[in-house]
Amino acid sequence: MKKMSVVFALALAACAGASRNVESRKDPLPGHWVGVIDREGWQRPLSIMIDSKEGRYAGSWMSLENQPGIMVEGLRRSSDAVHIELAALVFDGKLAGRTLAGTVANKEGASVGSFALTHLNPISLDPAGGTP
Repeated sequence: MKKMSVVFALALAACAGASRNVESRKDPLPGHWVGVIDREGWQRPLSIMIDSKEGRYAGSWMSLENQPGIMVEGLRRSSDAVHIELAALVFDGKLAGRTLAGTVANKEGASVGSFALTHLNPISLDPAGGTP
């Protein structure tokens, strides 16, 4: 009987861990995003790292050509709409699978271009397709 209780407790703990893992995979926004920003016909590569803790997003943005990374000042998601604020720019985009694309404006609201990013998924080492 004692063994059965231990087995049941371990099975329950495994289910709880699995449901938490499934829950974290439901949010497609956290992770590493790479792509381009097109400002008035001038394209530059960029990278955005997004973290999610306790329902809040944070991140850092970096031009891959010449600019050091800067912290994202504000980041919100509502369904598939994503709003990212930097010191001088505002990105408004839509999530579609592993793609995040939309418009870029300056803080005053004047449009300055567009952006397109692709989410880099972690490399799976599990033959079943899951992450380790």
